Amino acid sequence: TGFKKREASFADVYVSSVSVGVGDRVGSGVITPEIRVTSSQGNLKQTGDVLDLAIEGQGMFTLLDTNAGLDNKLYTRDGSFSVDQDGDIATTEGYKVMSSTGLPIRIPPRATGVIRDGEFEGFDGAIALTGVVIRPDGTVEASYGPKQVFAVGKVGLSTFADANLLTSVGQNLFRENPRSGQGQLGEPVVDGRGKIHSGALEMSNTDMTDEMARLIKAQQAFSGSSRLMQSEGEMIRRLLG
Repeated sequence: TGFKKREASFADVYVSSVSVGVGDRVGSGVITPEIRVTSSQGNLKQTGDVLDLAIEGQGMFTLLDTNAGLDNKLYTRDGSFSVDQDGDIATTEGYKVMSSTGLPIRIPPRATGVIRDGEFEGFDGAIALTGVVIRPDGTVEASYGPKQVFAVGKVGLSTFADANLLTSVGQNLFRENPRSGQGQLGEPVVDGRGKIHSGALEMSNTDMTDEMARLIKAQQAFSGSSRLMQSEGEMIRRLLG
């Protein structure tokens, strides 16, 4: 869920210390300067679970490891969320989903509105939670009893100068770095962050048919190169024999 494929880039290595002529360089193999994450959109799969969230756009969910401090942010496109023991929306690993204001999103299990002087003050725990709805703009609405509905937070999304350069830490989680730029947390839809689809998950953006075709092409190129090397070896043996 939410997996982003990686693509390796290659560069020629030249031996600059060996001169075989004016302007000539001797090849010395190939290196892999970087492996980039490809952040293209994956297909959406309907699940029907309200807390399964998919992003249509370039934003990423921002997660917070409360045991490691406020600066320990992680980013993901995997929207398989649930409610933890504190009542906060979180991942299965326990990372809390940050709101657009940088705080956890708490859904109280029991509540009722307390109004004093015409203003809403909070909950007193009298009415049980009956439902949760998450809007395309990220607004999380909790229903208590037949009529009382409260917006308890808004799912935050982060964007980057270059999301393809984020550092992968495994389990579909990423960290920001100087090359990717710092994550800009804000509301969905705004500034091209994308909208939220509740009851759906984004699948991997890897196309198995395309990957198999590329693998066959690479095998053919390798086989051709091997035959050329074999022919060259036979020619050298004949000359030396």
